[in-house]
Amino acid sequence: MTNATPADPSDPVVRRFVLVAVWLPVVLVAIGVAVQLVLLPHVPSTVAIHWNAAGADGFAPAWTQPLMTVAFGLGIPLLIALTTLPGLRRGERGETYRLMGATAAATSALTTALFTLTYAMQAGLDSGADAPTVWGALVASVAVAAAAGIGAWYVQPAQEATDAAASPATPLALSPSERAVWVRATAMNTGGAIAIVAAVLVVAVAAAVAWLTGAEPLLTWLLAGIALLLLAFAATTLAFHVRVDDTGLHVDSVLGIPRFHVPLTDVVSAARVEVNPMGEFGGWGLRLSTGRRFGVVLRTGEAIELLRRSGKRFVVTVDDAGTAAALLEALVARAATRS
Repeated sequence: MTNATPADPSDPVVRRFVLVAVWLPVVLVAIGVAVQLVLLPHVPSTVAIHWNAAGADGFAPAWTQPLMTVAFGLGIPLLIALTTLPGLRRGERGETYRLMGATAAATSALTTALFTLTYAMQAGLDSGADAPTVWGALVASVAVAAAAGIGAWYVQPAQEATDAAASPATPLALSPSERAVWVRATAMNTGGAIAIVAAVLVVAVAAAVAWLTGAEPLLTWLLAGIALLLLAFAATTLAFHVRVDDTGLHVDSVLGIPRFHVPLTDVVSAARVEVNPMGEFGGWGLRLSTGRRFGVVLRTGEAIELLRRSGKRFVVTVDDAGTAAALLEALVARAATRS
């Protein structure tokens, strides 16, 4: 439950996130590309870019390696920064944001080191087919990435999500025989939906390209399987129907699965809360969080939070959450008087 206020531009959390997620990757990629350009006259015109257990099995023009270093070593961290910074600048906090900064730094370090080391070890060779095994470069790159990620984690200040205990809603006034039902639909925010659909398309295209180009069957089937899993995830988690009645809370995907039901007899209290998906749940969708919380978290903003008899908490982001919580409190209270 977060009440975020816009962050000061000089806030050390924002500044240090930018330092590790943007400027550190820029420096790493600049160094890696500079080294590769110096080595360019000394490597084969076609270099090895992929290895299997037997040795190099994938090749590309030597001049493409610096471009790939920029694309992956800088592009991925910038994508992470662009999707994370808006929340930080709104004043949202949580260790997930700190983790994203460390992930951006580690990703840049891994890709830049791997591309540069595999490039350097081909200097002086007549052909990329003569490239030595990649294992040494891979181990070294992982070590560099781990050092960069750990360092980036500790460079950033600790971030505590501004959670507060949820106060139960004031029960609606219901007569002993009155029947009341509350129904709403909730959907993932536009940005999240676009990201999921884009991921499905990218993997599906990659699977198609692998099949058309005669790639190894294992790779083709793996990509196709991932595409189908992403498609199933998108279809089942983009929108839900939410219902409160005298049987409890029902949260059902528009496709019918998954379905969640918290019986009225299992509800200790219901409250309206404000949810920060990244800071509290680490993202959007069906999410677990600290404090024994599970959520159907589709966007930032108001949500119903139920405290269950087991001590677990169930959260669903939905409009008019205050009315739903108030109705649940009334139904729980009425059921208690009947028992």
